[in-house]
Amino acid sequence: MVIRERLSPPDFPPKKSKRLWIHGVSVGEILSLYPLAVELKRKGIEIVVSTTTFTGMEVARKRFKEFYVFHFPFDLPIVLKKYFRKIDPDGVIIAETELWPNFITYARNRGIPVFLVNGRLSHDSFIWYRRLKHFMEKIMNQFELICVQSESYRDMFLKIGAPPSKVIITGNMKADFEISRGTAGFEITAPYVIAGSTMDVDEDRFVLSAFKKSGLNVKLVLAPRHPERADESLNAAIEMGFKATRRTSMSDGWEVLILDTMGELAALYAGAILSIIGGSIKSYGGHNLLEPAFFASPIAFGPHMENFKDLSEEFVRENAALLFKTEDELAEIIKRAGEGKLKETGQRGKEVLERLKGATLRNAELILSRI
Repeated sequence: MVIRERLSPPDFPPKKSKRLWIHGVSVGEILSLYPLAVELKRKGIEIVVSTTTFTGMEVARKRFKEFYVFHFPFDLPIVLKKYFRKIDPDGVIIAETELWPNFITYARNRGIPVFLVNGRLSHDSFIWYRRLKHFMEKIMNQFELICVQSESYRDMFLKIGAPPSKVIITGNMKADFEISRGTAGFEITAPYVIAGSTMDVDEDRFVLSAFKKSGLNVKLVLAPRHPERADESLNAAIEMGFKATRRTSMSDGWEVLILDTMGELAALYAGAILSIIGGSIKSYGGHNLLEPAFFASPIAFGPHMENFKDLSEEFVRENAALLFKTEDELAEIIKRAGEGKLKETGQRGKEVLERLKGATLRNAELILSRI
């Protein structure tokens, strides 16, 4: 079904005004694009939204209810031709690092401006693209504008061949979001620590071990990045002697809750006495730390935040987050959180987040001036 939907365009609504095609992949990208889509719609622009992943599509259909959402086509000229004819966009907006060569080139050959927003490069992507600089220069030159999150990301894009005149620092759009405290479908009345988006069972065990070493009489919510990992997370907790349960089959008296649903993690940060960022314990590059900051939940992460290097460094520099390298260090952080000693850290995180806001409006103004 998905293959067919990526080969043949659906019937898009008739075009009545200028139309922008917005594309994002991950859940984080999709959520960060929503405020931009709303702002552009407010200015009278029609919006259609595409994504490639199953989780991205699931979130996009829930979040972008007032917009037309569809599967991104295969990056083949014969397929792209059909989609561009049907959509007839006046501009294309791509989030972060989604560099589809044929897609970008086809748009520019038709005179359609292509914008990269919230631009960033992981360390691995930067190394790879730099080796292909001759090829990347051609792609980078196709963009109308490359709006990046920070000075260091601007430097990366310049080093892979982006023209200096096209790379503009507008900030991180992921700071421009709102989360309802009522999003989670259940409530935890006891104090709890949350470990969000852990990537594998080794990260689960690291957190579980530190939690046990802390000696705190609080609860732990363990949220695997991919819900299909819930069983191995549950088994790891049980093997370590915890009374554990899955969110979808909750039992009373649990010590460790495995969150195996989509869409509830963000709201659970609201009540957490500590939020541990998954993907940072092993070399996965970390995850977004702005959601717990929104609720002034104290934040802790491991040594691998390469995908959010600038953000993580700023939070540590501002005493708005805590860095750990060992289980004992995390155990001490958990203990301090349980004793109520990290509330100021959480509040500083929220203050840093507030200072970061505004990228969405800046990007919207730049895009509107070029279409």
